[in-house]
Amino acid sequence: MERVSFEGRNCSLARSLDVLGDWWNVLIIREALWGTSKFDDFQRNLGMSKSILSKRLKLLLEHQVLEKQNRGGGVDYHLTEKGQEVNTIIMSMLQWGDRWYPHAEGPPVLLVNKKTGSPLTRARFYDQDGNEMSLADIGICDGPGANPETRERIRRIHRDKAL
Repeated sequence: MERVSFEGRNCSLARSLDVLGDWWNVLIIREALWGTSKFDDFQRNLGMSKSILSKRLKLLLEHQVLEKQNRGGGVDYHLTEKGQEVNTIIMSMLQWGDRWYPHAEGPPVLLVNKKTGSPLTRARFYDQDGNEMSLADIGICDGPGANPETRERIRRIHRDKAL
């Protein structure tokens, strides 16, 4: 079955899923965030086939999430700035998984401050003035890239749910 592409959608989330919607891609990025850079290490740490890993690395390179660097006789993969910014998604998913799908003995990995060892609090949202926001405080409005269909959808949401 061929994958559907969301590249033409007027939705940043849908277009992001073209890159991040495959679980292997997210796990490869997690590994890179944790310092993995060699093909064999990705394969060993993730337990995936060489062919699947090759395809996923190629996609992440094409989307400039990873970059390749030649090192002596080998190749290293490193996150670009775009790839590094996925950390907020991965850390939020890790915290969500710890809360809603906990391991019996506790979290397998803790996110901590490297300098102090203090655990991180759960991810939170703040407005540009520094005010913490709850889900009930967050609304949507059409942005400069919204097409007429998206603008109408947002109008319907506001009318139906009073966001």
